[in-house]
Amino acid sequence: MMRKTYTVDGMTCPNCAMKLEGMEDDIPGVQRVIARYRNGRVEIEFDEHQVDETVILQAITRLGYQVVEQ
Repeated sequence: MMRKTYTVDGMTCPNCAMKLEGMEDDIPGVQRVIARYRNGRVEIEFDEHQVDETVILQAITRLGYQVVEQ
């Protein structure tokens, strides 16, 4: 299991955080997502044998946010 924290640009409210936390249900292999809109950080715990990190980064982008730091 891997745990990564990303700085995400564009996350400005609780609804944004909830949108990102929905990845937990949408992407197989993602075990836990904690999004904190106040500091613009998303912590994601995932099984690197089930899902590649690039899939997660692409999902964040598709949701309308930009990863500015990994």
